[in-house]
Amino acid sequence: MHTIILLVFIAATGFAVVYVHRMLPRLVPRQGPVWLARGVLTLVGILFGAAMVWRFAQLEVTGGAVPAVLVFASAFGVTHVPAAFILFLKQLARRQAS
Repeated sequence: MHTIILLVFIAATGFAVVYVHRMLPRLVPRQGPVWLARGVLTLVGILFGAAMVWRFAQLEVTGGAVPAVLVFASAFGVTHVPAAFILFLKQLARRQAS
C-alpha cells in the first residue's frame, strides 16, 4: 500500500520537475541564471533525496517494504514543487499583462 501511494506522489512531483525545467528558459530572460537555477534545484533535490533515503533507512517504518529509489524520487520531486508554483504564478502574471 505504501508503494502505491508513493508512486502516485512521485507522478505528481515528477510533473513539477518536468514543468520547472521546461518553463525556466521561457520565463528567465538570460541563459546564465537558467543553468544556475537548474543546477541548484538538481543539487538540492539530490541532497534532499539522499538525506531522506538515509533517514528512512534509519526509521525502518515499513520494514524495507518501500524501495529506496522511490523515497529518493519523491524527495527529489518535492524540492521542485515550490519552484513550479512560483513559475506558474509568473506565467499567469505574464498572461494577464499581455
